[in-house]
Amino acid sequence: MSKKNKSHNIPNTDPSHTSKTLHVETALTASEKISVLKKVMNGMGPYIIIMLFSIALYANTFKHQYALDDEIVISKNEYVLRGIAGIPDIFSKDLFDSFYKQMNTTAQLAGGRYRPLAVATFAIEQEFIGTRQDAAFEPNCWDFNHNGKKDIVEDVNGDGNHNDKDLKSKGFGFRHINNTLFYGLSVCILFLFLSTVVFKENKLTAFVISLLFLAHPMHTEVVANVKSRDEIFSFLFMIVSLYLAHQYAIKRSMKYLIWTCVCFFCALLSKEYGVVLLVLIPLSLYLFDTNRFSVTKYIRLMAGLAICFAIYFSIRSSIVITESNLQDAELMNNPYLLADDAQQMATKLFIFLNYFLLMIFPHPLSSDYGYNSIPYKDFADFSVSIAILFLIGCVIGGLVAFRRKNWSAFAIAFYMLTILLVTNLIFNIGATMGERLAFHASLGFCMLLGYGLVWIGDKLNMKQVTWVLLLPILILYSMKTYTRNKAWENDITLSLTDVESMPESIALNGNASSRNLDLSEFPANKSKEKAYIRKAISYGNKAVKLHPGFVNGYLNLGLGYAKLEKYDSAKYVWDIAFKIYPHHPSKPIYYNLLADVYYKKGFNMGALKRWNEGVMQLQKAVELAPSNARYWYDLGGFAFNAADYVKAKQAWNKAYELNPKDPDILKVQGILK
Repeated sequence: MSKKNKSHNIPNTDPSHTSKTLHVETALTASEKISVLKKVMNGMGPYIIIMLFSIALYANTFKHQYALDDEIVISKNEYVLRGIAGIPDIFSKDLFDSFYKQMNTTAQLAGGRYRPLAVATFAIEQEFIGTRQDAAFEPNCWDFNHNGKKDIVEDVNGDGNHNDKDLKSKGFGFRHINNTLFYGLSVCILFLFLSTVVFKENKLTAFVISLLFLAHPMHTEVVANVKSRDEIFSFLFMIVSLYLAHQYAIKRSMKYLIWTCVCFFCALLSKEYGVVLLVLIPLSLYLFDTNRFSVTKYIRLMAGLAICFAIYFSIRSSIVITESNLQDAELMNNPYLLADDAQQMATKLFIFLNYFLLMIFPHPLSSDYGYNSIPYKDFADFSVSIAILFLIGCVIGGLVAFRRKNWSAFAIAFYMLTILLVTNLIFNIGATMGERLAFHASLGFCMLLGYGLVWIGDKLNMKQVTWVLLLPILILYSMKTYTRNKAWENDITLSLTDVESMPESIALNGNASSRNLDLSEFPANKSKEKAYIRKAISYGNKAVKLHPGFVNGYLNLGLGYAKLEKYDSAKYVWDIAFKIYPHHPSKPIYYNLLADVYYKKGFNMGALKRWNEGVMQLQKAVELAPSNARYWYDLGGFAFNAADYVKAKQAWNKAYELNPKDPDILKVQGILK
């Protein structure tokens, strides 16, 4: 009987078969990964990641107080402090109107500043924080519950003192949280625009660009300094306008045309950058419209934008003061005041390059780049030559990309149009440079960088290379952003951090002087009080040496000398300050303080019967406070005891002129004839 062959499961040892099997499995795995990635990119995943990343980056600002211009724009702005009731004034006045009134001055910045939209949100927040009727802070303004006790919770800034700084700090954590949320929202809208318009076939690129933009350390000033919400709103409404313009191009609906115009108008009300949309919208439609571009197709849209701009320009022109002699004459507002024409142009070109270099390597960062932190340049400087070549390269690169209808034309245009507005090459903006001023332009940089990272991965046919390159950048960006946020905790941390980075800045030396005086008043620093005062004087002396017309520098010096009981030195520097700025609102405060000191010193001399020395001290008192009748009366008494009857009569006559109803003054009238 023959045996039948039995079937056995014998492993296939054919190497070629094994290789094919592995190849198929690998391909399936890669396909599955791509599928998962597409699902994530097409869903809500990117938006959730962006918002969570934004919160993680800026969570350490949630307990921060006010810093830098927050005080001017928010915590001492009488219109903001009124809450919703102040919104009409916010929309009908210059951004700094309240500040100018408090400083007894007129507009200091040429062109004016009209940015009511973000400021209106500060007023709305004030409704939740607690409204006030004006910006004057009385001595007991810290007493929130009006019980006359210094409760621990009323020391808002935790410095151990109860004063107006606590009122200014009240509610700022709420504002910082909102700034972070608005920032995250703006980046979400950016991703929406990039992923549906610019890179609709490659949403990974849009996501990479959005993450780079979100984490960039140069944006810390915009987010951590609440006042800079105008930058966030401007960017947000600009991107929304671009997105809606493309929705109009696709759907041809009047609804989208109207909303595009509304958002364009909101962008203008946020900050003047919005005007560049008159170029960017038609450019993006030309580059990214899936149908054949036609000018006639968008006549209604462009007409609507033009009408919106005309309305905005009319409103703005009727509100702000466009001319200011103070800006041209003051070094703090015109950093090129001491430069000749060649130096001005060379320095402005260098600033143009410096912005780009700071985007590549954002260190060190500073809240001020004013005179003399960036020395004047001339055309013999090699860096200026590089700047000129870079400028030419940007223009040529943009034109070539435009002719080829390449997306990079939009990135270059976005960068150039927004950065040229803030380099002083077109008009004087009152500042050398600032990180917040490069916020919009950094999008162009991030678009080119992000696309480059994805392109490298595609060229190598290894998607993971993109992430290998991206993650270290994001980690470094995030670390720098997180640590830089700490400097923005309050005015003290900001000033003392940045003066180390920019030791030749007038403003930072002046701020460091003022903040050391603040530190000297903390109860916890009692043992180091004089050390802080001496530091304040050192920074103040450097500030006025850099700029002999720097009023705040002299004011800080005077306070420092007064705290060290060097009253004659205090009077000397305050006299200089008030000669420069005769109507400074602090003049009567400082002079009355000093007059009281001289008055008391004079009385001490009188107790020792040293009448002539007492007369000298009281004479200083009446010079500083000439409207104080009591000072004149006592000066007359001291002069009488010193047998200087002419001076005594003059002093008593002056006292009677100032207060004829005072019984003591009435008694001495007629004694000397």
